[in-house]
Amino acid sequence: MSENQRIIIWGAGGHAKVIADIIRRGGQFEIAGFLDDGQPDRVGAEFYGATILGGVDRLPQLLGEQIQHMAIALGDNYLRLNKADAAEQAGFTLPALIDPSAVIAESVSVGAGVVIGAGAIINGDAKLLRCAIVNSGAIVEHDCIVSDGVHIAPGVALSGEVTVGSCTMIGTGSSVRNRIRIGRSSIIGVGSAVVCDIPDDVIAFGVPARVVRSTLRT
Repeated sequence: MSENQRIIIWGAGGHAKVIADIIRRGGQFEIAGFLDDGQPDRVGAEFYGATILGGVDRLPQLLGEQIQHMAIALGDNYLRLNKADAAEQAGFTLPALIDPSAVIAESVSVGAGVVIGAGAIINGDAKLLRCAIVNSGAIVEHDCIVSDGVHIAPGVALSGEVTVGSCTMIGTGSSVRNRIRIGRSSIIGVGSAVVCDIPDDVIAFGVPARVVRSTLRT
């Protein structure tokens, strides 16, 4: 494998394991190591088949070693976009990472840094924007728009023409009716049934999903 196909995973927790497995099954990249900003005592430790190399301070050195690609493996939607900005500004590319078992229509648009997990299904003319996650076994139907930094958790089903605003989280096993609009920076609780539009900056859950409070701090 050529040197320019080495990749760094930024993050060293549970989601990093998921991404590492997607990368290894895909066979396009070799994992050069992990970054972990939050725990400097882990530098040099082995983690999930590779080494934790350090934090953000290592970016210039890694580029000097001809490592050009970065995967952002952070579950926090805002933090993921923030680290993606830092990686791109440093000169790294953010390839889309797609599990070989995912089923994706040819007309699907996939942005930089998108992660599509095992068994996911993405149907015609759906758009997955920058650093969105479509996790294991999720379904994104035709003409959906999944905006920057969104996380579609395992087992979620988005019916056709759903729009999900930036940095929103849709919890495991939830279902969303066709043509629904879910706002930015909102959270849909686990196992919810979304049958009406959801505004920005709220938490909603239940069957049917109802807004229970704002996510904004006062």
